[in-house]
Formats: sequence, C-alpha cells, structure tokens
Amino acid sequence: MRRRNKKIILIMMFGDTILLSAALWTALSLRTYGSAQEKLDLFYLHVVPFFIIFVLWTLAIGAFGLYEPRIMKNGRVFLYRLMQVMGLNVIMAITVLYLFPFAIEPRRNLLAIAILATLFIFLWRYLFNLFIARAGAARLLFCGITPEAIMLVDFMRTHPQLGYAAAGFIAGDTAACQPPASIPCFTLHKNTLSHIVRDARADIIVIAPEMKNDKTLVSALLAVIPQGIAVLEFPALHEMLTGKVPHSLIAEVWFLENLIGIKKPLYERIKRIADVAMATILGIPTLAISPVIAAAVLLSSGRPIFFRQKRVGRGGKTFEIIKFRSTWRTSVPEHEGWDRGSDGSVYTRVGVFLRKSYLDELPQLINIFRGDMSFVGPRPERPEFVERLKNETPFYEMRLLVPPGLTGWAQINMENDAAVADTPEKMQYDLYYIKNRAMMLDLLVLLRTASALLRRQGR
Repeated sequence: MRRRNKKIILIMMFGDTILLSAALWTALSLRTYGSAQEKLDLFYLHVVPFFIIFVLWTLAIGAFGLYEPRIMKNGRVFLYRLMQVMGLNVIMAITVLYLFPFAIEPRRNLLAIAILATLFIFLWRYLFNLFIARAGAARLLFCGITPEAIMLVDFMRTHPQLGYAAAGFIAGDTAACQPPASIPCFTLHKNTLSHIVRDARADIIVIAPEMKNDKTLVSALLAVIPQGIAVLEFPALHEMLTGKVPHSLIAEVWFLENLIGIKKPLYERIKRIADVAMATILGIPTLAISPVIAAAVLLSSGRPIFFRQKRVGRGGKTFEIIKFRSTWRTSVPEHEGWDRGSDGSVYTRVGVFLRKSYLDELPQLINIFRGDMSFVGPRPERPEFVERLKNETPFYEMRLLVPPGLTGWAQINMENDAAVADTPEKMQYDLYYIKNRAMMLDLLVLLRTASALLRRQGR
C-alpha cells in the first residue's frame, strides 16, 4: 500500500512535469510567429532556465500539500490552493530570472506560462481524481466492526482520490456497532472466507485488533493467503490513510510494541545539527529586524519587550519560552485556559500584526539554540495544563518523550488545536509523529508549515 501511494505521487509529479513543459511550449508557440523549426529553437533556448524554475515550482507545489492524497480532493479548496502556489511560483521565477541573466526575454511569456500551467495542472488533477485513482481503487474487506472502522470507511468515501473503497465487513462474535446499510456484512464460518473474498471482490483483508485472537479467522486466513490476497492490520491502514494513531490503540500494549527503543541516536544528532544550522541562518535576519520590532513593542505597550512563559519540554523538564510581547499584559494567569484570552482586545495594534505575521515567534530561536526546543516536534504546553491533561487524557505524558517543536505534525494537519476538546485528536497526531519521526517527515512538516505561513493559516 505504501508502494501504491508512492506510485500515485510519482504519476502526479510526472504528469505535472509534462504539463509544465506543455505550458512552456504552448505559451511560446502562441506568442511566436514563424516556422515550426523556429518555434522549436526558441523552446530549446528556454529549456535550461525553465528547468530550474520548474524544479522550484514542483517543490512549492509539494510544500503546499498538493501531492498529499488526503488534500487532493476535487473542489474549490484545491483550485484556491493551486492558484496561491502559482502566484508564489511567478515571484520565484522572476527572482531566478533576475539573479541569473539567461539569454532570454521571458517577461512577456512568464504570466502566460503560469496561467497555462495552472489550467493544465488543475484539469490533470481533476481527471486523475475522477477517473484514474477511483478506477484502480483497492477494495478492503474489514474483519471486525468497530466505530473507528466505520469512521475510516466514511473517510475513504469522502476522499475517493485515496484509491481505497470498502468491500464489506466480517462480523466478529461481538460486533461493537452496526455497519452502514450500503456495505455488505458477512458472517464467517469455517472454510467460507475464500467465498467471502470472491463475492466481495476484495483485494485486501483488514484485521481489527480484537479479531487477531479469533481462531476461526486465523485458520481461514492461513487458507486464503496462498491465493494472493493481501492482509493488513487495521492500525497500519488507519495511520497510513489519516496520518494519526487510532484512539482505541492508545494503551499500554501499543506503547510497549511501538515506543520501546524509541531513541534514535543518529537521527537525533543530525536533527540537532540541522536545528542549530537553521536557527543560525534565520538568526541573521532576525537580528537585523529585532531592533525595529523591539521599538514598535515599546511604543505600543511599553516594557518588557519579551513575553516569557513556562512550558514543559522533553522528559517533563520545565523551560521558559520567549516571544516578542504582543499583548497589553506581560503574563497569562495560571487559571486561564485555551478558551480564554483569545479576545482580540488583549492584543496591541503592533501585537496583532506580530501575531498574524508570526514575527512574535522569532525569539524562540533562542530556545532552539539552548536545546529546549526543536523546529519540529509536539508543541510544548504550560505546566498547569500538562498536569490537568495527564488526568484527563490517558498517556498524555508520552508526548514528552521527544523535544517539543516550534511546529509539529498536529499543527499542519489540524485547523484548530487550541481548545481542550481538540487534545485527544492532537494526541493521535503527536503519537504518529513520535512513532514515525525521521528527517523526511521533519522536512515535510517544515515545507507544509512554510506554505501555511504564506497562506496565513494557523491562528
């Protein structure tokens, strides 16, 4: 299934590459009068500079999440996001062509290329989601009926571009709930699984955790596996499609199976080096603009310039997070929770701008230099909230196994994670990150965060 997802992404990227080249050829052909050979010569003249530009464009498309199957649904949201990234791409192209004086005059053609590329890519993705992904959809036969399995089936139904569909359910001895009426439900008896697979036209059998000890099912699986049917555990499917750990699995056994030996010395050393390097690179412009921000804060609200607040980091260690002050007050009362203090009246005029532009977060580079935080990880919470959530959310302290981050997997996947009610879902995303953390996942989080900043999301 992971190979299938990679294949889908590679197909989309290949299609985008072809269509970007087609947009270049079409724009040059429409604006150039001459023979076919002259048009071809002009195209070859533009190939090298636009190869560089198209590589950057493809990276930006990925950063905006447009290669993420969960996001690529046909609709206005996708078109709006595509138009946003293409606007950014035009700015990047102008920058490249200004910095590198290629022997071309692209000013008349660049806008036409961008418009055609947007149109071509939108039509390509629309047709891909409508026909290609759905036509090759893998049919899943769920062994075990649980609320989370039904929710996942609904998720697949609303995200057909993922390429998965429910073929049916096999009820266990004690079904937790009733499946949707539109999906067939089968009863398993000895030697009947092969018939169920055939009748349901199933490609993959998905086993719920509570069905793993069903002797009838185990015997039936041993009989059908040689026939070429794939078998997958429900938690792995749920994680792959949703990017979070199923809530029902957050128990002692899950932690013993997945988080023993969680330390990754090589990864952690490389990540620490990358954190320091990025903080140094970002620290240079931060030092340049900090006097201006400090002066604006002083004029708008007086001293102190910085807002300091205790947060809980790795291993339960408390540290002091640093931001540029954006409110009239210098601290937040301990009794005040997520749902309070959101009134815009507490922010100064300068503070509103700092919050919307995320410039108030820049002093946290100091926390990264100190090792209190990383660029990517679960967001740190205040000590009083951590104590409260330990009592309300089982195993909440497991979030403290890794360094907290300036941004995280939960932040790029949730529209709002600032309320108490969002904590269980946020926990699922954080556990997914802790289990699967790697440099590529960190890079994905950073790219998606950059796109969110450009689109001014998250606050």
